[in-house]
Amino acid sequence: MQIRGQFSDFFFETALPALNAKVKQGFKAKPPMFKQILDTMTTTRSIEQFSQVTGVGLPQLVGEGEDISVDTQVQGFNKTFRPLKYAGGIACSQEMVEDDKMGIVSQRAVSLTNSVNQLREIQGASVLNNAFDQTNFQGPDGYCLCSASHPLVKAGGAQANLISVAADLDTTSLELALTDWELIKTPEGYLQLLSRPRVVAAAQNRWNMAEILKSQTRPDTMNRVSINAFQVATEQGGAIEGKTWAFLSDPDAWFLCAPPSETNMLWLDRKAPSTTSDFVEKSQTGFMYISYRAVVGFYGWQGVYGSPGA
Repeated sequence: MQIRGQFSDFFFETALPALNAKVKQGFKAKPPMFKQILDTMTTTRSIEQFSQVTGVGLPQLVGEGEDISVDTQVQGFNKTFRPLKYAGGIACSQEMVEDDKMGIVSQRAVSLTNSVNQLREIQGASVLNNAFDQTNFQGPDGYCLCSASHPLVKAGGAQANLISVAADLDTTSLELALTDWELIKTPEGYLQLLSRPRVVAAAQNRWNMAEILKSQTRPDTMNRVSINAFQVATEQGGAIEGKTWAFLSDPDAWFLCAPPSETNMLWLDRKAPSTTSDFVEKSQTGFMYISYRAVVGFYGWQGVYGSPGA
């Protein structure tokens, strides 16, 4: 009878630690972009619910001896997130390990890591890729992420976080978007007080975005003396910056995004990617699996503004 211990040099003492090292190295190769755009959290529960509650009204002038008026908060919209499991694996025979000296096996481990990185980026980018799809990707308020009709539950009326006329990224459209950004209202009817936004666009817009934001003079005029206003410090400090996300599927779409913690776009990890292994005696084959549990989406529209492009 053959026992698993006979193959420990191949699958337990040598192979698996080496493969795990390859996996960890793969995760460090390129920082994931979704963590730079989405608010990334972890949970220990099977579901997480995000409930929105508005603030209160503005303080009122109070005379000496007069009672202070009391305002109430208003319940907003709820969103429940349920993490799902994603997994993949590779298999290696004893002979493959013996003859290959771990070369091909290591490549398979790297490939497995790449596939997980790819899927997590695809999932993260799906929040913006579906931002204008009112039919299939509605948020808890009944509207897609970027819409002209988000209800203001306390102030009444609606708020747009969508450019009024769809436009490609250029100096004029970005000026309009940044003006709109400053005038967006919260559910209480206040002007939003978010940090300086970043421009987020697909890879095809990289050079256009760089010219618009990084040129020392205006790129849209022959007057080379005019300064580029996007290089001037904003009220929140610093010039407007750009982020290229290769996993954005529409080359014309672009967005303004607040820092992740100020948005309602969420990546929720129930279990970070981790590896497990197994060995089947009958076939003398070792298996390595990688899995994670996560959910991605949005529970509100705050902190993002978009244009689908012309």
